[in-house]
Order: sequence, then C-alpha cells, then structure tokens
Amino acid sequence: MLKEIIKNTKIKDLEVLRLDTFHDYRGEIWTVYSEEYCDTKFVADKISISNFGVLRGFHGDSNTTKLITCLSGQFQLCVADARKKSETYGNIETFFLDTQDPTVVLVPAGCINAHLSLSDKCVFYYKWSEAYQGPEKQVTVAWDDPDLNFEWAVQNPILSERDQRGILFKNILF
Repeated sequence: MLKEIIKNTKIKDLEVLRLDTFHDYRGEIWTVYSEEYCDTKFVADKISISNFGVLRGFHGDSNTTKLITCLSGQFQLCVADARKKSETYGNIETFFLDTQDPTVVLVPAGCINAHLSLSDKCVFYYKWSEAYQGPEKQVTVAWDDPDLNFEWAVQNPILSERDQRGILFKNILF
C-alpha cells in the first residue's frame, strides 16, 4: 500500500506518504488512507476543484489534522508550522502533488496550508480530523506574507475575498 513514509524534518509531525499503486490494462488503483499507516481518526472528507491559477489558503486551526492528496491535475501545496511552542515554528515546506506519483501529505494540527492549481483543473482531496466549523473558526494568513516568503509557481494567483484579506503569520494566536 505504501512505497515509503518520509518523516519531514522541516515541520515536526508532518509526514509524506508515497503510495504504492496497481496498474493494469483497466487503469490503476491506490489507497489514500489506511489505519495501517495512519493512526489519526478522521471525521470528514472534502474536495476542492480549482481552475488554473487559483490559490486557496493559507487556512488552518489549532485542532485539525489534514490528510491531503491530488485526485486529478496538479497543484502546489504549501505548509507552514504555526504552533508557537513547536521547535519547527515558522518553518515552511512546499510539495508538488499530481496523480503521476500518488503522494499523501499528513499536515498536523496547528499548521496552515494553501494550494495553488497548476493545471486547467485540479482536484484537491483532504480528510479532516475535526468537523469544519466555518471560516470564522479558522485563521486566514496572507498568501504573500513576507515572513513566510513562499515561492509560488504563479505570480498573480486568483484569490477569494477571504484570501485577499489574510492576516500576517506573526499575528496568529495558536
């Protein structure tokens, strides 16, 4: 089911799971989540479909762990550790996810994440360890926060009103 589990060193408790796939003349099959390799209990599955150049996030809260993968297309996933007591506080990590090399990223609670669609359409799939409480119960950090200094693959992304009003990373109260 897994090719490899990579324990991330830039962000404590973040894991990258490279999935084993089965291919034959009919297509392919892979397992996104299994209790065999992930002991987090999830309560909801969500899907976000975005056009090229759409950037969603940075969003997060102090309670929700997310398991993220790409079901179609390609996107850039960016994660920042917002846990003030973490030894990796403020560290960032970037991943490029697609279906050519199925990979799952386990984002620990207290980290924020954003994704940028790099294909005509991308399907961002994620499992949540806590029920979604709405945007007012999450933090929204500016996508271009100078303290995070992410190198986005698209210079002028398409943003929602919520994401246009993101706060600075240093003002998060996790």
